[in-house]
Amino acid sequence: MTTIDTYIRCIDGKWYAFAADTSDYVAYSIGADNPHDGLHWYASMTDKGIRYVATASPSRAAAYQKARRNGNYHGEI
Repeated sequence: MTTIDTYIRCIDGKWYAFAADTSDYVAYSIGADNPHDGLHWYASMTDKGIRYVATASPSRAAAYQKARRNGNYHGEI
């Protein structure tokens, strides 16, 4: 992934920020959710997959800020 497109999603009342490749329907970890070796966790871009690669943010605003800090923010998906 050279350009990271980031998004947020509300799942069960909690907000998550993540990167995604919408053409392959894959979600990637961003920021502090990444493993320490500099790689990304990845999973199918389903609710379960997003919960696997991202930790819940305390609010929508916090998820938005995390997505903005870690890539090109494209909105809620």
